[in-house]
Amino acid sequence: MTIEKLSIIGIGEVPTRIMPERSRWDIIYDVCIEAVRDSGLDKNDIEGVISVAPQAQNQLSAEISFGKIPEELGLKGCRDVCICNAGGASTSNCLRLAEQWITSGVAKTVLIPHVTVHSTIPMDDLINFFALAGMDMQWEYPFGTTYNGVIAMGTRRYMYESKVTPEEMAAVVVSLRKWASLDPNSMFYQKPAPTVEAVLSSPLVSDPLHRREGNILADGGSAMVVTSSELAPQITKTPVYKLGEGAVYWGASPVLRDTKENKIQAKEAAKAAFDQAGITKEDIDIWNIYLAYPVGHPQIMEWLEVCEKGQAGKMFLEGHTWPGGKLPWSPIGDAVGRGHTGSGVSTATYVETARQLMGKAGERQVENAKYVFQNTSGGSGMNFIATIWGRELS
Repeated sequence: MTIEKLSIIGIGEVPTRIMPERSRWDIIYDVCIEAVRDSGLDKNDIEGVISVAPQAQNQLSAEISFGKIPEELGLKGCRDVCICNAGGASTSNCLRLAEQWITSGVAKTVLIPHVTVHSTIPMDDLINFFALAGMDMQWEYPFGTTYNGVIAMGTRRYMYESKVTPEEMAAVVVSLRKWASLDPNSMFYQKPAPTVEAVLSSPLVSDPLHRREGNILADGGSAMVVTSSELAPQITKTPVYKLGEGAVYWGASPVLRDTKENKIQAKEAAKAAFDQAGITKEDIDIWNIYLAYPVGHPQIMEWLEVCEKGQAGKMFLEGHTWPGGKLPWSPIGDAVGRGHTGSGVSTATYVETARQLMGKAGERQVENAKYVFQNTSGGSGMNFIATIWGRELS
């Protein structure tokens, strides 16, 4: 079965930077206006707005929740508005809801924006938010479990089971940063990627996780305009189609997850997406993976059998995932290469998927890209959503 309901027709984005002088509403105006213009529509053609909930920004969340975006942008044709929060999976759910609105006739065209400005949030508030968000207050938080701590434990386990070396793990960062250096919207644009040695010589944050294997909180925003697959080619010459999707819920508490079971579930979710799209993994031109930390990249590569077991680390170390390599992987460099904008990293990843398939990726453009596999994950890794996007309907 092929899903023929949703298409991305316009995208907008501002560079991810640490720029406290750039306000949240400045970013919202810029990305929304750019996405609408890119679609070829008039702003009054937008009939719905579904926003990705900004994390750790209560005032902005309240303003968006109570419908301020359509009013501020003067969207006279807007019929409804809402906000969605599922952590890093928020954008996936915004797209799903937009698909429902379009299918049911609530709105023919929907605007999906996101914005985060970390740089003006007081440091104590940021620390408290990320120390509490997604952590089980009974079994994790009291023992000092943090995101870096959880990821470090998972990384150590994965390296033990798959025999991945520290050099191979560091090579994931090198690969992501090589893509990021070509991306005008990355905070690492035109900056040389670190060497494996530079990654491993940076201070340990939580063994075996080094500082250069973590994220930098940043400011940024992006937006998409979506419509039905039937209307899309009438509006733009470069529509991007959602062809398939599969999802699995893993659980809220990282310390309670069974990675062997997760591997099976991830394969099942990906299989559902491929079956709906009517293609196989051999047809994929770009693996646009969003996982926030380096360990997830070789892990997912191995789980989805993109390479042979135990060989994922080598794929990064040998440069196959780099720009120009045989396996284009995360061409915006994920959060490690781009800067972490909260739930908006997944929004930016969807925008990049559309940008590649529209042929608008500049130096990062993967030649003749026809199919993209993209995933998202929310909270502290509570789920895995696999989607297939294409330049044409299968």
